[in-house]
Amino acid sequence: MVVQRALILIASALLLISCGSAKNIAYLQDAASGEMADINTYTNIIKPGDLLSIVVSSSRPELAVPFNLYSVRQQMSTTATQQATQRQELEGYTVNTEGDIDFPTLGQLHVAGMTRNELAEMLKGMLMQYMPDPIVTINFLNFNITVIGEVARPGNFKITGDRVSLLEALGMAGDMTEFGDRENVMVIRENAGVREVARLNIKSKKIFDSPYYYLQQNDVVVVDPIDARARETSAFQMNFPTIVSLGSFASSLAMLIYYITIVSGRY
Repeated sequence: MVVQRALILIASALLLISCGSAKNIAYLQDAASGEMADINTYTNIIKPGDLLSIVVSSSRPELAVPFNLYSVRQQMSTTATQQATQRQELEGYTVNTEGDIDFPTLGQLHVAGMTRNELAEMLKGMLMQYMPDPIVTINFLNFNITVIGEVARPGNFKITGDRVSLLEALGMAGDMTEFGDRENVMVIRENAGVREVARLNIKSKKIFDSPYYYLQQNDVVVVDPIDARARETSAFQMNFPTIVSLGSFASSLAMLIYYITIVSGRY
């Protein structure tokens, strides 16, 4: 009877500790299942310092050539003579401090504050007088984010689309370690010459409403470590399955010895 009570107490303690461990690392803990909310339609805008790839094409390629920015570069061939050859490459457009770019033939254009699609539509309207069916493709060449701190794979990541969320960025970095402070994730952003620092709690669904949930060009995400006491607790929780297994084995062994002793005493 005493042994049974002890086992019940041990099982209860294990349950409480495992629940506490999950609560320490779970994301979006206050988000209810089936809960509905409006989707944020955020799209990154063009800012001074951005590097843009702008490619103009048409069913009549010769008409699009004057509107593409090319550079001629020398490249050493791989032949035995190692002769220098030249090749043309499409270049990017740097948005200056005023928010402008110099576009072939069309001249200086103000692009800061526009999305990729908005700029593409503006250019197509301006190019209609030069070609019947202009196609404009725009991409960010310098949309990079950095994730450092308590993550599995810290580093700099290149983004190919229009936006990336904080949770996606953490996923790219291999997720936070068990020692990462999920209630205090820092986002560092430079905006119009001003450095901004925001701290987000990714245990709460309120991050979806934050202007820092979607990252911008050159944002830095910093995952701070939890304090030393919490680290020790977390380390214990990590090793807890092993401790439980050893405890279970010891309990089983003790019961077996007790049973053998009782049976031997009877005979």
